[in-house]
Amino acid sequence: MFKLIDSILHQFQICFKRKNTFSIFIIIIMGMILRSDLRGVTSFVGCLKIRPEFYRSLLNFFRSKAYNLEQIKDCWLNIVLQKINPVMIADRITLIGDHIKISKEAKYMPGVKKHHQESENSGKKEYMFGHQFGVIGILAEGKTKQCVPISVEMHDGKIDRSSFCNCEIEGITKESIVTKMVQMAESIAKSAGNVNLVLDAYFASKSAFKAANKINTKLCRIAISLIMRAKSNSVGFCEAPDVIGQRGRGRPRKYGEKIIFSELFKRNINEFSKVTMKLYGKLENVQYYCVDLIWKPIGEKARFVLVKTSEKTMILICSDLQMDPEEIILAYSYRFKIEVSFKMLKQIIGGFFYHFWTLAMPRMSKYKTNTDITCVQDRKMQNRILSTIQAIEVFVNIGAIATGIINIVALTMPDIVWKHYTGFLRTKSSEVPSVETVKNVLGNIMMWNFRNLADIATFKIIRKYQRQDESSDKKFSA
Repeated sequence: MFKLIDSILHQFQICFKRKNTFSIFIIIIMGMILRSDLRGVTSFVGCLKIRPEFYRSLLNFFRSKAYNLEQIKDCWLNIVLQKINPVMIADRITLIGDHIKISKEAKYMPGVKKHHQESENSGKKEYMFGHQFGVIGILAEGKTKQCVPISVEMHDGKIDRSSFCNCEIEGITKESIVTKMVQMAESIAKSAGNVNLVLDAYFASKSAFKAANKINTKLCRIAISLIMRAKSNSVGFCEAPDVIGQRGRGRPRKYGEKIIFSELFKRNINEFSKVTMKLYGKLENVQYYCVDLIWKPIGEKARFVLVKTSEKTMILICSDLQMDPEEIILAYSYRFKIEVSFKMLKQIIGGFFYHFWTLAMPRMSKYKTNTDITCVQDRKMQNRILSTIQAIEVFVNIGAIATGIINIVALTMPDIVWKHYTGFLRTKSSEVPSVETVKNVLGNIMMWNFRNLADIATFKIIRKYQRQDESSDKKFSA
């Protein structure tokens, strides 16, 4: 398992010009994978027994200009495409995207805003202060399919150079967070080919379709097909009927008969097709009705699939008019996989447990939605704020890479992982081990078998930065 991880990590070497920067990157990734607590950078030093004088070097890495984050993301995408078999639906790679809001109440942390919680969980407050990230992942084939996170971006609250000005800088536009999510799929579509982007009902808007059409026009192919759940009160329109004879005064009709989808579930239920599909891990009797209608927000036709199962009804919308309705239903059934990735990234890997702040940032007020930074006009102060934003994005993306590496280990070596697992599970829910199980196994192997791992290049790098006390010397020489 560690040899697989080593082969993955050393492919990132092309992203770094200096060996020391690459070595720190290795330490941070391995710290993410092996640490047993979630205390930020401190936990990397503790779990790998790094010498205390390198703590500052680990912190400085996140703000460093010695590498390019986009280049690291591109390298990670190529690695994932090499190591996994993407789920193909309609000859397209399946991508899943969604937003996650992370609570942060630090007074001097850039990008913190007041957000409304759309969650139906009664344990969450209606409003919270924090960051909002967009995450996109590739769905990987396996005995249990998993979503491998590819890229994480701060969408709402991100600060750039134009944020310090009262006026808009020419060439820089404020794009909606819906548009930014679709744009995240562009780099994957360029490298991997045509993709299906599966999103939740929040993204069912004109902005998403407009962004996808713009990318498709730019790439001269249908690179991105959108699949998402439409809102329950959605309506569609038939084409305007042809005018017979002389047309009267006024503007020609753009739309025909109005179709209310919620009424079709009652009125046209006998026309629904019936099929048995494997959804959410179990066989389900599904009734569906497919119709291509004009959707008013985009002013053109879209494919609507009305779905009725034993538990609920939903309306799915797809930008590809040729896609089979059963494939649309199957693709959307995988959307929840990214929620599992969120849980692993947040609670097991600690990818959102960052603590970056700067006194260059004006103090945040709890009575305002966000912090006004137009008062910061000193160039050095601006650079400090921008470097803190960079540190936050680098941290969460390294957390996503660490999660993805564990996903790859689980998908490619499930039997070896279960063989080395020493814990107890009352019920083994899946043949593919979870991120938590793989993390536990890797930690135990390193603790009890470190001497046999000494020949692996990754651990040779780590040993150069470790503190050597008498007890460890005796243990490794035994």
